[in-house]
Amino acid sequence: MICKNIHSKKEECVIRRKYTIFLSTIICIICTVMVCFYLFSIDKVGDIYIEKSEEAIYNIKKDFLKDTVNNLISEIELRRAAKSSYVETFVSRTSDIINMKKDLPDSGFNDFFIRFFRDNPDYKSMIVVLWDNQANKAIYDPGNLAGDTWKDTLKANTSGLSSYRVFFHGDYAYLFGLTKSYVNELVKSDIANVIRNSKFDGNSYIWVNEIQNYQGGKNYAIRRIHPNLPDTEGIYLSTDMTDIAGNYPYLTELQGINKDGELYFSYYFKEPGSDKVSKKLAYAKLYKDYDWVVAMGVYLDDLQPYVDQTSKESKELVSRITLLLVLLLIVILIVSLFSISLLEKIYYRHAKKAMESELNQDVLTKAGNRRSGTNDLTNAFKEYKRTGLSPGIMMCDVDHFKGINDQYGHFAGDMALAEFVNVMKSTLRSTDKIIRWGGDEFVVILNGIEEKHVLDFGSKFLTSVSSLKILEHHEEIGITVSVGFSFFKEGDEDFHGALRRADEALYKSKSEGRNQANVIL
Repeated sequence: MICKNIHSKKEECVIRRKYTIFLSTIICIICTVMVCFYLFSIDKVGDIYIEKSEEAIYNIKKDFLKDTVNNLISEIELRRAAKSSYVETFVSRTSDIINMKKDLPDSGFNDFFIRFFRDNPDYKSMIVVLWDNQANKAIYDPGNLAGDTWKDTLKANTSGLSSYRVFFHGDYAYLFGLTKSYVNELVKSDIANVIRNSKFDGNSYIWVNEIQNYQGGKNYAIRRIHPNLPDTEGIYLSTDMTDIAGNYPYLTELQGINKDGELYFSYYFKEPGSDKVSKKLAYAKLYKDYDWVVAMGVYLDDLQPYVDQTSKESKELVSRITLLLVLLLIVILIVSLFSISLLEKIYYRHAKKAMESELNQDVLTKAGNRRSGTNDLTNAFKEYKRTGLSPGIMMCDVDHFKGINDQYGHFAGDMALAEFVNVMKSTLRSTDKIIRWGGDEFVVILNGIEEKHVLDFGSKFLTSVSSLKILEHHEEIGITVSVGFSFFKEGDEDFHGALRRADEALYKSKSEGRNQANVIL
């Protein structure tokens, strides 16, 4: 019995030993196969990794090109809106000045009108027509814009004006304004400066071609802006032009623009500051309002250092570690992509915030403009409805401001407004909002002020303004203002009620002799 047990145990040990040997052999075979497969696939994995890295970098560059071009086009739109607003203000101010002379007889008013535009260099860009209704002809038309009749003259010209005014005086009709093309030229000049002063890594830059003929051919476009070749700006381009490889980059660009309005394409071009010609990846997009093709490119040679570095590192690292390193590199790549994307988003958000800030600011005085002021008043009224606490609403304008413009010129008037706003900023708190409502009229939101203290504040404010002296050609100009106060009250449906009452209080201050402050609750 004992012998049987001993024999059984020996057999069991033999089986276990064989099983251990079998498992060890299987594991060794699997490990050998894995090692052989790994050694065999190192080059393939490295090639694939390099290829994917190159593709990722290539796609990042493509996104960067597209985002930069789109940001510039957005800036064009913002600047067009700002310039149009400025032109409307300028034309409105001009109309106010001319209206001051409407009491003159026809001949005197006509002489004033003609001299005003003929002799004042500030208005050389304006189109002007003076029409005699009795004689049915233009008697002052420096731009040769008049038609056979007054109606024909208006029809032929007003559609091309960004801002204009039409009025009548006796038997005469008058037209003056600024053209849309004038506004566009201002914007184009600003954008050209932006492009020329923009700096990018890797010899990248933005350029602009203006299409003359969407069918292509000889002289189909003009090179408008080109920081790399500034001496060639203004030359005509043709779709039959080729690069050193025989490609037709301008034909390719035009075909893509006509089809989709945008495209990516590659061609060979001279590098900045060098005679070297390299392959370039470009993104182009049409801005139809100007017939501009806005484009940006990156030389593909600049991508090669990234690719070579990635190749070197991958070959060194895959010889020492296994799949973990590949996973780690993928994580690093993903983090890099995310970081670049995040940085681009942060840059775009900051640029957009700066443009919006510029758009919401009055160009002359640096106070808030009417657009931003309307939002501030709306928000203040909503806060009043929520808490029941009303800020003070102050309206003020400069006394005899038109007289300052007439006596000292518009530059002195502009300087007076700017200095007036500086006085307000030094007198008010940082939480108060200053808004240029129009012309020389301002609205101020006084947060936290109580009704019983408002006239005391008004007196101090008038004193601060009265002490302001502006030096113009060795002559001091003093200004005073008239002020009206009001507050939101329960029956108001929006902020306009308080604004209307503040305006009435302002009118009361003017009618009682100016340089005063009144409140209407």
